[in-house]
Amino acid sequence: MDLTNFAGINWVQSCTWSSSLDAPVGTAMLTLRAFGPPAYSLAPMNETSPANNVGGVFDPLLRVGREVRIDVKTVPRGQGPEDGAWYEVFFGRIDVVEPSGDTLAVSCRDIGGVLQDVLIWDEREYGDNTVGIAVQTVMTQILANAGLYGYFAPYTPVDPMWQLGKYKQDKVPLMDALQALAGQLGWDLRFRWREGFHFWLTLRQPEREATVPVWEVAPHDYADTLSPTTRLTDIRNGVRVIYEDKNDLDAAGLSKRKVVTEVDTASRDLYGERWAEITEATLSNIDTEVEARRLAKAFIADLAHSALEVSITVPLWWHLEVGDVLLVRGDGIHLDHDELLAVQSLEHTVGAKGSASTKLTLRGRPSTSRVRWLRRESAPGLGEPLRFLGPNAPVDLSVSNTVNGAALSFKPAPTGPKWDSFELHISATPGFTPSTATFKELTATTRFEVAGLQPGMKHYAKVLGRDANGNTGAVSAEVTLTPRYVSPLDLQPYVNVASLPPNGDFEAHNNPMVPPDTWSMDAGLWGSEVRAVSDALTGVRAVMVSGVGAIASQLMAIRGGNRYGVDLMAKGSTPPAVFAVALRWFDASQAFLDDAVIINTPSPDGHYAQFTGAAAAPPAARYVRVVITGPGSAWPGRTLTVDSVLLAPLALVVEQPTPVTPFDFAGGGGGWMNFGAPEALTRWTKGLDGWVSLEGAMKSGAIGGAAFILPPGCRPSTNERFVTASASGNARIRVEPSGAVVVEAALDNSRVHLGGCRFFARG
Repeated sequence: MDLTNFAGINWVQSCTWSSSLDAPVGTAMLTLRAFGPPAYSLAPMNETSPANNVGGVFDPLLRVGREVRIDVKTVPRGQGPEDGAWYEVFFGRIDVVEPSGDTLAVSCRDIGGVLQDVLIWDEREYGDNTVGIAVQTVMTQILANAGLYGYFAPYTPVDPMWQLGKYKQDKVPLMDALQALAGQLGWDLRFRWREGFHFWLTLRQPEREATVPVWEVAPHDYADTLSPTTRLTDIRNGVRVIYEDKNDLDAAGLSKRKVVTEVDTASRDLYGERWAEITEATLSNIDTEVEARRLAKAFIADLAHSALEVSITVPLWWHLEVGDVLLVRGDGIHLDHDELLAVQSLEHTVGAKGSASTKLTLRGRPSTSRVRWLRRESAPGLGEPLRFLGPNAPVDLSVSNTVNGAALSFKPAPTGPKWDSFELHISATPGFTPSTATFKELTATTRFEVAGLQPGMKHYAKVLGRDANGNTGAVSAEVTLTPRYVSPLDLQPYVNVASLPPNGDFEAHNNPMVPPDTWSMDAGLWGSEVRAVSDALTGVRAVMVSGVGAIASQLMAIRGGNRYGVDLMAKGSTPPAVFAVALRWFDASQAFLDDAVIINTPSPDGHYAQFTGAAAAPPAARYVRVVITGPGSAWPGRTLTVDSVLLAPLALVVEQPTPVTPFDFAGGGGGWMNFGAPEALTRWTKGLDGWVSLEGAMKSGAIGGAAFILPPGCRPSTNERFVTASASGNARIRVEPSGAVVVEAALDNSRVHLGGCRFFARG
């Protein structure tokens, strides 16, 4: 709707549109007549005005959010308004409509205001740590995830050549997220005119070294409005950028904190030292020296000199944009020479009676917003750099050696910088210097528990502290670690560990003068009738028994009445001899009850074979020992080699069905319940073999709905389907990986049985 010719009149009394480097969006203010021809009003709440009922439906012409476009036509002096062409100079949306007497004040923002109004709802990860993703592509992805495609995708006249590593985008307004990325480049992002494409979101680098002006300002253009100003407060001629370098990791595998410095010596000589410091966050996209130095150079380029700032008012120069370079001719009064200055802000005003002007603020060279630069400072002016001295050395180190490792405790230094965490460094060389090669682990406590060290070998350890910024401090005194071997004392008697019997492969043998750990002689002498050999099937060690020799395992706790079996690998000499394996039972006081011989057979000659046997424990039995007996004195010279001895319960737990409670049915959400007598209650059972069985009958639920949910550990890995009985024929039951038991199909819901549903639990 053209408001300069609507209902026969011009409703526009004046309009102003402006933009500034310090604001990411432009604004406009329209002053409109509130009333016109009889019954016509632009007031948004006037429901009877024809202006608000175009098309016969009430829809305020000045509704907030409605798009607004300002077009301008300028022609040379002496030509009429019919000459020339119209040019679009502003495109945005209405923000506020406020009545003021006979007029309406309409405030607008350019279309970039949409990005200020849309909030990123979900945190997401962007970028890629392998090859990176172009910053303009990441911007497009952020916009696309917010539902803004096409028109809002940023246009980059020149590729910034910046590939982003992986980072997390927080929940902020879209414009803030995009401006943060542009700011890390030192580039400008805003809607600009793109010839042939309308206004377009444009990411571009300021032409900081531009020497060719796009327009010339003569004294007669600005008359007596020239107001030149210089300021010292915004000058920064040195900057430190502190960042974490992803290409240089410390011993803990964390990015080292680095500093790049840029100094403009000419500015420093002229104005003295005026330092700034920019500290990038841990997860900043500025994580390489190249990126940090580019940021520092852009900062210095924009702030190193006291740029001349000029405010002038000229005729309506609607074609100018922020960042354009103008040549301002001196007037001989305030300015006696010509200056190349960049547009920092501009405000265009057009009145209904033909008045038109542009107010310009010009300053220095093209740049991004000085305000945004100075907001990034962590130590403005003569700021001190971030501390790089870590905590003092830890003290009072105390070592307790353990099997294959050690426990190391210490105290933080009582003075010096505050600690945040500690590094442990270990080396096989005394007097070593901590490095990436010696780093072992990082902790936020004052104790390390180290495992995986070679037992019996001396190791040397040092501790150093880190502060919250990742700076490492002084190194502690060196201490010696001597990890122990496993010994029988490390295995608590009669407690089953890992497999039964413990050390059934005879690999733990810390004292060669006695049998392998957890084993003892039952008859004969160790080293004579029974000895360790390298002819093993598993690992590197087996046991050879000859003559009257016999070897027995440690006592192991059992359940009286259960059946226990032995599985072992054995081979005999040539010719072979008969050997025996017995389960020796003991009561609660460890008194002997009985021997059950479960294997009594010749061993194969020359190769290993598997032998098994089982017996039921007496009801009073509480412990058992595996006893392996050799060929005996009747077979002199014949031997038996044994390896990989296993004892296992053949019946450990009696299956106890678990009933499905009313609460469980309610959790299914399908409205099912127990059918009741004379049918069995609904329940499920998981056996020792890992199979789950369902039983019982249900009623009154929704066909296709879940009856109940099986707990984790009792669920299939894929959908399992079963055909069962119902009151009127067959029913089909589906059990899902989520645990849901679903009545998939049945003729009615008066009675559905679960008997026959059986599957292997995998989840």
